[in-house]
Amino acid sequence: MTDAPTVATSEPGLQESTGGARSYLVVRRPDGNQVLDVDDGAEIVIGRSSAATVQIDDPKVSREHARIIRRDGALQLVDLGSRNGTRVNGKTARGQTLPLSSGDTLQIGPAEILIAETAGQRERGDAAAVAGELPGVIVSDPAMAQAFERARRVAQTETTVLLLGETGVGKEVIAEQIHRQSPRAKGPLVRLNCGSLPESIIESELFGHERGAFTGADKRKAGYLETADGGTLFLDEIGELGTSLQTRLLRVLEDRKFMRVGGREEIASDLRVIAATNRELEREVRAGRFRQDLYFRLSTFIIRLPALRERPSEIDLFAELFARQFARRMNRPRIRLGADVLSALRAHDWPGNVRELRNAIEHAVVLAEDGVVTAQHLPESVRAARDVPASAAGGVRGQVAEIERRAIEDALQAEDGNQTRAARRLGISRRALIYKLEKHGLKS
Repeated sequence: MTDAPTVATSEPGLQESTGGARSYLVVRRPDGNQVLDVDDGAEIVIGRSSAATVQIDDPKVSREHARIIRRDGALQLVDLGSRNGTRVNGKTARGQTLPLSSGDTLQIGPAEILIAETAGQRERGDAAAVAGELPGVIVSDPAMAQAFERARRVAQTETTVLLLGETGVGKEVIAEQIHRQSPRAKGPLVRLNCGSLPESIIESELFGHERGAFTGADKRKAGYLETADGGTLFLDEIGELGTSLQTRLLRVLEDRKFMRVGGREEIASDLRVIAATNRELEREVRAGRFRQDLYFRLSTFIIRLPALRERPSEIDLFAELFARQFARRMNRPRIRLGADVLSALRAHDWPGNVRELRNAIEHAVVLAEDGVVTAQHLPESVRAARDVPASAAGGVRGQVAEIERRAIEDALQAEDGNQTRAARRLGISRRALIYKLEKHGLKS
């Protein structure tokens, strides 16, 4: 999820320019979804007329029902005096002009329209900035937006950060954005996957070694700790690190000094550490597999990234945009996702998260020769999810609603009940927050 620098390609996400936030409309209709770019200066007419940009053929919709305008990066809804009005976050607007922010939901007849933005470099610093100024990832879910807001806040500090979440949720993306928004942005961002190499090799890669330190060490080598001097060291899958290396790493975190393998001289390195894991480190500590003192040192500031199944509002959006991305790469005409595809995507549990979704869409686009992706084009593992009983699907929806409710409650508690600040923390507008408070029966 480019002319300007983009987020790391090894993690899932939408590779968008960081030059400015980009706005999208996700139009959800019974016959399928549509995603529209909203460029600056654009005017999108919504209505029953065949000339409308977004045509909604329903008697409850006026011929020219509403217009969405983008000027200088700001979005506005103009209800064109429609007979039934436009519902914005659950409230009806008639003949009004209202500001729109990422996460707002419009209801026009049978169509639901979601406002979404990439988190690009913004000139205005209001609550519409979904994830502050962190580029390259689309966010429309409150829990994910809250994670990006925490990343934005900690970026300006020297605090050690621990990223928690399942494989494929985007931990490396968050780490890169923290680095880019930090005072160390001009320094290097050095990545080491602690689970990809044997412990003996990781020790040499991390700390470096002196000539003759072991067989094959024919010259001195600088390790990642030295290379990251003046920048950020990202230790992915920190839970895979062996106990002996955990002890040495703790020393680095405490005084930013270390010795190369086979060395006798201490080396100082001015670096910041960001660690990530898909393991429950507290459980690893109780089992004796991870040092408690190292855990305490790493967990100064924790950011938890929700799994894709916990933010279903983003599934359709990512699917549509990945389909567009792969169609361009394969020189295909515009790809359309059928309604059965979207139903299958929503029903799947996504153990591989956004990375798995991206791979599934690529698989489908390869097979879709006529420009229309159907459920039969999806990988078998995703198609099987359509057979989940309705009662089970209802249980999943209930769990997702509870996650959203908890995220809202946590944001309000963190901001002492101030709705404006809580909405900013969640990355949505205050109007959207009030709508969600009413939806969940929370006091407003």
